[in-house]
Amino acid sequence: MASPIAHTFAGFWTFLILAAQLKTRLATLWREWLPRLSVLILVANLPDLDFLFYCFDRNAKNLHHSFTHSLTFAILISLALSCVWRIAPGFWRSTLLYFTAYSSHLLIDFFTGTKIGWTHTGFGMPLFWPWSKEFSSPLILTFGIRYKDFDALFSLSNLWVCTYELLTCSAITAVALALWKRTLKSRSFEQLGSAEEGIL
Repeated sequence: MASPIAHTFAGFWTFLILAAQLKTRLATLWREWLPRLSVLILVANLPDLDFLFYCFDRNAKNLHHSFTHSLTFAILISLALSCVWRIAPGFWRSTLLYFTAYSSHLLIDFFTGTKIGWTHTGFGMPLFWPWSKEFSSPLILTFGIRYKDFDALFSLSNLWVCTYELLTCSAITAVALALWKRTLKSRSFEQLGSAEEGIL
């Protein structure tokens, strides 16, 4: 499993999709948007809440990476959350946004393993639960953290994994924000140009 760092970035990226759809300026209205950002980050990390059972009960090891890491559960959670709070205008838009945040976790874990590259070292998860077959990518893009015991959780190896995820996701975010800013700037120029044509 990837660390919460990668999944938190994925929740942030989902939030950027929402902000882009609603064409809002985040810098001026950030307090209004903070609850939405927090919920999407929480939803992106939600599949790993089954890890808490393992922390308290070592016999619950098989519970982690089980039904919470499936598309079935992603759909059910997305529908339930949309009934509770419409994070975007409309039930189905909210459901799709929640599903995007939740399944971003599954996508990251799909490409997580023990060695980077075309190594077939993925951990596997039951994407189509209740069907028990586990799926993972042969191409591994990020390392998985070790969580066998308390010492492994706070090991130097996991520090390296977290650093790798932080640097990789920060670079992706910087590129995405630069492209988004460029798109917003070109839209404002287009609107300015059409306004000038209307005056002439």
